[in-house]
Amino acid sequence: ESNYTILDAEDAKELIESCIEEAAIDTKAKRFPKGEVLREMFSFATNTDTMLEQVIAKQYPHFEPLTAQIKRVDFLYQDRKLARNAMDYDDLLVNWKKLLETKPDIAAIYQDQFQHILVDEYQDTNTLQAEIIDLLAAKHRNVMIVGDDMQSIFGWRGATVENILSFQERYPDAQIFKLESNY
Repeated sequence: ESNYTILDAEDAKELIESCIEEAAIDTKAKRFPKGEVLREMFSFATNTDTMLEQVIAKQYPHFEPLTAQIKRVDFLYQDRKLARNAMDYDDLLVNWKKLLETKPDIAAIYQDQFQHILVDEYQDTNTLQAEIIDLLAAKHRNVMIVGDDMQSIFGWRGATVENILSFQERYPDAQIFKLESNY
C-alpha cells in the first residue's frame, strides 16, 4: 500500500527477533544467530542477488547446520513485513528496481527526470544499486561515477568493486579521467 512504513535497522532487527520467537527456535539449545546477524545475512543476500543458503555457506559456515531454521525466520520476516505494510531499506531498493523493470511508463518518467546521474564512491555500490543506476540511465546514458577501485571497503555489506571495473563495458562511450596527484 502507498502508506507503508519504513523499518530502520533497529526496527528490522526487532521484527526478526519476534520471528525467531514465533518460529519457536530454542536459541539457548543451539547457538542460533541473533537478530542483527540474521538481518545482515538477509540484507547481503538481497543486495548481492545471492541465495541465502549460499551466503550462509560462504560467510557464516558455523551456522550452516541451521540453514533450514534461518530460512524459516527469513520467510516469516518477509511475511510479517508484508502483513504490516512495512519495508526495510533493502525492500526499498528491490521494489524500486522492480518498479523500473515492470512499469515502463513509470521508468520513462524517472529516466526523463534524471537526465544526468552522478554517483560518488561508486566502488562501494552493490549489484542492486548498480542495476538501479543503469535502469535510470537507460534513456540518456549520462552517468558520471567517481570512485577508486583500490578503496572498496564495503564488501561486507555487499558492495562489489566489479561495478566500477566493468563500468566501461556497460558504458563504452565513457571517458576516464584519472586524478593521480593528491594535493
